[in-house]
Amino acid sequence: MRIHVITRWQARLILSRLVKISLACMVIFSLATGAWRLLQSNRQLSLAVPAYPAWLPLPLLEGVLNAGLPTLALRAASSPQDNSSGALAAAVQVLASPLVVFPGSSGTTRLLTEEEYVLPQPLPEESVPPAPAEMEPPGAGNPLVAIYNTHNAESYQPSEGQAKFPGKNGGVSQVAAVLAETLSKDYGVPVVRSTTIHDYPDFTRSYANSEKTLKRMLAENPSVLVALDIHRNAGLPAPPVVEINNQKVAQVLIIVGSNARLEHPNWRQNEAFAQRVAKKMDEFYPGLCLGVRVQEGRYNQHLLPRALLLEIGSDNNTLEEAERSARLVARVLATVVEELRRENPAQSG
Repeated sequence: MRIHVITRWQARLILSRLVKISLACMVIFSLATGAWRLLQSNRQLSLAVPAYPAWLPLPLLEGVLNAGLPTLALRAASSPQDNSSGALAAAVQVLASPLVVFPGSSGTTRLLTEEEYVLPQPLPEESVPPAPAEMEPPGAGNPLVAIYNTHNAESYQPSEGQAKFPGKNGGVSQVAAVLAETLSKDYGVPVVRSTTIHDYPDFTRSYANSEKTLKRMLAENPSVLVALDIHRNAGLPAPPVVEINNQKVAQVLIIVGSNARLEHPNWRQNEAFAQRVAKKMDEFYPGLCLGVRVQEGRYNQHLLPRALLLEIGSDNNTLEEAERSARLVARVLATVVEELRRENPAQSG
């Protein structure tokens, strides 16, 4: 009998080959199983990528897309007429976009500011609502206050159900209307107000659009002493509220633009006027005003030395709280305007 002695090196070589053969069999078995399941389910997707046409099983692609876009809901193709392939192809284009930052990439991510955010363009079958580029006539005489909204869509979520109504005049427009009506009817201050929509369909052009509106308002009404752009704040953990006369009232933040980004050499005049209004608010209604904040934007305030941006409450205030605030602000402004008229009798005549 011959006895063949296997060395340790030979044993390792045989074991290594057996492992490789086993792995190859597993791969072949997996591919065969996948192909069989694909044929059984008859679910295939034609993925149209320029210069790289391929046929991929829908479940595999859905897994990839869901991993990359967790908020994108994809429907499995249930019939030849189903539109899932188009949705998946669009999703692949989103994944390929340089705006998508994957884990491990060297780029940094940040939230877009409100002025950088761009609203989606309307679909072809949608009709863009016409911007009502009309101005409400002043109550009587030459208007002394001009009121408009740069971000018309802003609203008050607890009362209106959502924070914005793209393409429409939201709650801030209603607050501007209450302010204008109270000034004219209760205090006899003539007001001109624009309801033109400035933030749709291109949100990034909001201030460029409202600048044209304010220029037209001032050209047609040279008697205007004060211009007000009515907004509401957003992103606050709690609604800014103060109790005045046993009622909850939205607090007001006054925004003044500077010359940090664009030419605005006389912005200090706007700041001085803002401080004057804030002081009068503190005198009449302590706690109503949250102060004056200087920011880098210009906010059309280069067009008039008494132009202000008022943030009346936040998106988590109720519309009623903001309207109450507008009525109180009207009294403050009426007093300040009367002071300006006495100081500038020729201009207010």
